[in-house]
Amino acid sequence: MTIRHFPDPHGASPPRPRIFVSHSTRAKPDAVCCRCLDAREALVAQLAAEGFEAVYDKDFLRSGDVWQQEIALELHRSQATVLLLSRHAMESANVGYEAGIADGRRRVDARYRFIALKLPDVRRADLPTSALKAIHLGEVDMCDWADDEITGGRLPAKLRADLDQIMLWHLDRSSPTRYAVTSALDGAYEDRLRAAADVLEVCGPLDREVLRERLSEALLTERVPVPPPRPDPLVRALGEVLPVLRSDPAYTVAELSVVYARVPALAAAQLGELGACADGRVAVLAATRDGTLRAYLLRASGRPRPWPHLEVTVPAGARMAADLVAAIRDAVAGYLGYDGYDDPELAGESGFRDVLDAHALETGPIVVVIRHLPDVALVRELRACFPRLLLLFVTDRAGTGVAVEAIELAPLSTSGEKELKRTHGRAMQLAGRAEAPNPPWRPA
Repeated sequence: MTIRHFPDPHGASPPRPRIFVSHSTRAKPDAVCCRCLDAREALVAQLAAEGFEAVYDKDFLRSGDVWQQEIALELHRSQATVLLLSRHAMESANVGYEAGIADGRRRVDARYRFIALKLPDVRRADLPTSALKAIHLGEVDMCDWADDEITGGRLPAKLRADLDQIMLWHLDRSSPTRYAVTSALDGAYEDRLRAAADVLEVCGPLDREVLRERLSEALLTERVPVPPPRPDPLVRALGEVLPVLRSDPAYTVAELSVVYARVPALAAAQLGELGACADGRVAVLAATRDGTLRAYLLRASGRPRPWPHLEVTVPAGARMAADLVAAIRDAVAGYLGYDGYDDPELAGESGFRDVLDAHALETGPIVVVIRHLPDVALVRELRACFPRLLLLFVTDRAGTGVAVEAIELAPLSTSGEKELKRTHGRAMQLAGRAEAPNPPWRPA
């Protein structure tokens, strides 16, 4: 057996953003009196296709429920409300109740979207005299949904733009890395943000809040390096914003942008799947430069800091495997502050594994870095002794065959590693730091 290559592994994805669909459907299936039912079904299907979870009253209300309380809870669990504005909705007190809650949320939460999707049977002139007159629909995002779009299962362009923004906000909430970069960019002048966005081809007339989020998304996108003498768009964009940020935010934007742009997303997915495994976590990374290792672990963590990693010295001699096991145990126990092997009140080896399990659930796996070829007998023994650790063998060449299974992480080429280091160094200069704290370009 040889090192196992994962074609395209995926870790657990964050929950989809929830959109509450407010509607009034009096028509039964196959009825011809209006388009309410067709529109609701088309909207729910399209929202699901776009990656959203659409919820409406029939999904969660049960006989005997206090319906007003349940609807209020669902509205507060959602990230947006889409009001299907039909003739029936304009006459419905229940829709008025839902719209009132959504409008209240919109007023106190700048990131909550309340969108009115007007069906063809509604005239805007009728809104001031409808049951929804208490809601100032003139202040609410409104778009028209044409007949051919409903039958064709297409959403209006304006609604699609709103959905794109909701998804960006949801990604910021779901990703500590995105949130860190978006927050760090808050200190940049708007003209600098727009200049950086232009370099990275972030298009459209965007307000400042939306602009930061779209720029954050663009900076955290994997990019193929541009060979000299052409300028690299990533470095040019960082050159617009880093000099006007304070030191710590500039460092955050610089490091995360470079790592996410240069480290393969496939490698991050491979490590993410390993980190989620119950045991048997063994990987191999082909890398010739010290900083590559930390960049991979930072990219895999999904957070502004890398997974904790401990490098152990590989001992020489006939007892190499046994001595390495002892060295790993001592290093990890020291990191965790565990001294239960010699304390009769603690649980020895089983207690050590319990502490490891708790740490993995709290902050992610502990990575033990072994700069050695993944020898068959050595890997087998380490896997048996430390099933909860992530054992990462670092070698200077890819494609090393072994007789036990391990994941070979998607590597950077030699030129790719050089480009990673060069780009990082340039970004740190722009951030005003010749060298970052806990420099990523030294051995782990």
